[in-house]
This record gives sequence, C-alpha cells and structure tokens, in this order.
Amino acid sequence: MIPLKAKKICLVEGVEDDPRMRARAQRLATGIQAERVERVGDAELAQMVADLDPTLGQRHGMEEEIEPLVIFNRFRFEDSPEERERRRRDFPALFANPMHKFSGYGGFDWRESGSASWRARTGLVCQPAWQLHTIVGCHFRCAYCSLGRFVNIMLNIEEFVERLDAWLATVPGQTLYQYDNWTDTVCFEPEYGGAKLLIEYFAQREGEYLELYVGKSDHVDYLLDLDHRGHTVCCWSLSGPTQSTLIERKTAPMHARIAAARRCQQAGYHVRFRFSPLIPVRDWQAENREMIEALFSEVHPDLITFETLRFLNYEALAKYLDLSLLDPEFVALMEQTRGVPQAQGCEIPDEYRLRVYRFIIDELERVSPQTPYALCREKRAIWEVLAEDFARHGQSPDRYICNCGPTSAPRA
Repeated sequence: MIPLKAKKICLVEGVEDDPRMRARAQRLATGIQAERVERVGDAELAQMVADLDPTLGQRHGMEEEIEPLVIFNRFRFEDSPEERERRRRDFPALFANPMHKFSGYGGFDWRESGSASWRARTGLVCQPAWQLHTIVGCHFRCAYCSLGRFVNIMLNIEEFVERLDAWLATVPGQTLYQYDNWTDTVCFEPEYGGAKLLIEYFAQREGEYLELYVGKSDHVDYLLDLDHRGHTVCCWSLSGPTQSTLIERKTAPMHARIAAARRCQQAGYHVRFRFSPLIPVRDWQAENREMIEALFSEVHPDLITFETLRFLNYEALAKYLDLSLLDPEFVALMEQTRGVPQAQGCEIPDEYRLRVYRFIIDELERVSPQTPYALCREKRAIWEVLAEDFARHGQSPDRYICNCGPTSAPRA
C-alpha cells in the first residue's frame, strides 16, 4: 500500500476477534505510521467522531500535512433492527453522516442523485445507482476535498462479498457497480485485498461489471495479473500538470496516471477517464490540450466524462486554493458573482462552464473523434446547448453512458 502517516489507529471492538479481520488489520498497519493504537467500543468511537465533527466537512486547502484518524472498523451485518435502533439512540454521533459508515451499516448504498425527483429539484442530470463502499477517507490531499481527515476501513470484506449475490439480485437491471468513490481504494492495496476479491467476484458474473475507481493514483501493478476476465472497468480522474501536482497534492502526476492506465489496458482492463474537476488554472487551455494529447497517445479509453469544479463559491475558492495558480479572468468572474444563487454545485457561471466544456469537446473531437463523452452531474440546460455534439455519439441527457451509470457497462 501507499504509506500513510496517521494521528492514531483505532481498533473497533470485535475486529480482533475474527482471524481474517485481525490479519487484515496487521497487514494494513505495516503501511501506516501512527504513534499509538487504541481499542475502542461504541462509546469511545462516538466521542472521537464527535470530536472530529467540526473538521469533517473542512476542505484540505493548501495545508502541507494532515494526519488522519484511522479507524479499523467492521460491518455489523448481523445486528437486529432492535440493536441498530439501540445504537442509534445511545450513540447518535455514529449515525450523523451515513456516508462515513462509522456505525458499521451500509456498504451497498443507493445513490439518489439522478432520480426523477432529484432532477426536478436540482435541474441537474445524473443517473441513480447502487454502489459498493468499504472505505471512506483518502491518502491524497486535494485542496478542494475534505476526505483526508479520517479513514474508516471496513475489515470484514469477505463477509461483504458473500452478501453480494443477494444484494445484486434485488436490482437485476443494473450492469455496472462502482467501487469505491469515497476513497482511492487502490492506495490500500494489496494489503487490504478488497479489489482482488471484487474483481474476481465480478469476473464470474454474466452481464455485470465492476467499476474500480482508481482515482488519482498510479498504484496499479498488483492488479495486472488478476483474473478479471474483462469484467472490470478501471476509472481515473485526470488533470493537467499544474492541477495534478500543486492543487491535488500527494496524488500521482498527470503522466504517471496515464502510464498506469496504459498498463491496465495492456492487461485487458477496460479503461475510462474523468476530467474531474476541471479547474481553470493559468493557461488552462494549453494544459488541457497537453493532457488530452498525452492521454490518447498512450491509452484508448472507452469513454470520457467531465465536470468543472463544484461546491466552491468565491469565498471558498479564496480560502482553500492558491488564487495565483488560477486563471485571473476566472477569479475575477467568480468574485463578480458573489452572492448570486446557483444550482447545486454549479457556482461557476454557466457562460464560463460552457466555454470550458466547448474547449474540451473540440479537443476530444480533434484528437479522438470516435471516443464518446458525457457531462457529469451538470444542468440539463448545459446539455441542451451542447446537444449536437453529444448526439454525434448517441448521447443525450435522457439516454447516455457515463463512467458510473447503472447501465453503462462496456459495450460488446
């Protein structure tokens, strides 16, 4: 695994009672530098989570070092409804944010974004789906993200995989399952072992595929000899030189991500990319042109999706990013629109987002006109302005393939 420096490691009660969980914890601990290890029950864990709460949504900004709290946790599959309710009543901090999985429940989770009611409420286009989650928290320190302040790792992954047959049977129309976009899971491999178990599981599934979110890492060599049988899609987030080295700190730089994708494609994996988030740095046109040309010189992806930076208004932009790295026109425009209401996650004005998207589309059409592309979580109005471009690849806001859509499995 990629080494991680942590504040401390917390072993949740019950982890050491199971030989497989105990062995997994020991393997992972060899890659985590921590001054101490504590054994915790619900009460102690709830207090730690409550102490963390003020920082859970706080972005990393340009901080040089953040040492997370690492939690070796477990799914509590066997808890009765009464036990779940008791724990919810006695330890509400564990349930305050279901995404974080501090409670030990979940793992096969519904992404509501993209449902009819969500689209009507937000005006955005996305696709709802069931997703797989076993880790929340990340090695990397992207300035715009907040997932580096803790790492919550579920250790009973074999038990998780044993339940997949029953879970997947409840959604027979879904063909692609994303794992795990709440972290860059590969950073914990091969010591964790979750990727291997899931890749080999989906290799046996007729018409069903795993999307392994590699994210911003180049840590993939352990994947190359696994028996995936063409049923795993490896997906990267890709960004240009300035963003990948100065804003997305501790991540693999642009060329390293591309080289990792090439190795995976040579090993028979399907490969996809997200240009996410697109941040208008100085000379963003030149940097994104370089990125697209470098990508297609080495890799032939199934698909590209893209979106601009989200959930940061001007105040947050100035607080968490180094404005000197950004396009001055973009910064000035963001400052001019302070206080103007925006659709969810669309703080960058539509006109500027369209300019960015127009550039990306033109470059994709120039370099690889056969490769389909789509917007990620964007306004329907933006889709409609670019309708002719998407139509060339059979894409529309009501029928499209994307990196993690529930029916976006690779085409035969």
